[in-house]
Amino acid sequence: MSEMESKDSESAPQPTTGRMRRFMVWGVIFALGVVSGSSVPLLLASASSGVGNSSQPANPQMAIPEADDKQAFIEFEEIVVNLNDDRYSRYVTCVFSLQVANSQQAAIQTLVDEKRVVLKNWIIAHLRDKKLEDVRGKLGHNTLRREIHDKFNALLFSDGIERIQDVLFQDFKVQ
Repeated sequence: MSEMESKDSESAPQPTTGRMRRFMVWGVIFALGVVSGSSVPLLLASASSGVGNSSQPANPQMAIPEADDKQAFIEFEEIVVNLNDDRYSRYVTCVFSLQVANSQQAAIQTLVDEKRVVLKNWIIAHLRDKKLEDVRGKLGHNTLRREIHDKFNALLFSDGIERIQDVLFQDFKVQ
């Protein structure tokens, strides 16, 4: 019997071998994940900076403005929106302008005109989500200006350069 026991122990796989194989498989999967995760952004960056693309925008008027460039303003039409109120009895009326560099005004005006429907839709949806407390006072006013500024820059300019310098309210009423 001792002979059979020794044969069984030799032919049976050792439990550490199976664990080691699993560990090695997971190690290979992890390494492939790390390599692919770090190489995909590099491949995308090199593809986007291929032939025909340069660090300067296609429209020279859309380059980064000089520090001493004069200010210009792009008017945006009046917007009237119900606030997020239980009875929908409160509403906001606002008129604002976008402050831009004078050298870029024509190019940005064209871009704003092309995307006016998208910009207006975003503002209406954004304001409809606000409550009276969100737009009340100086803090609410400045927060809303900053949110419009950030979103308009993101919607209009995909290169990450903020060409809209400020959002200035000409009229802002909550009734």
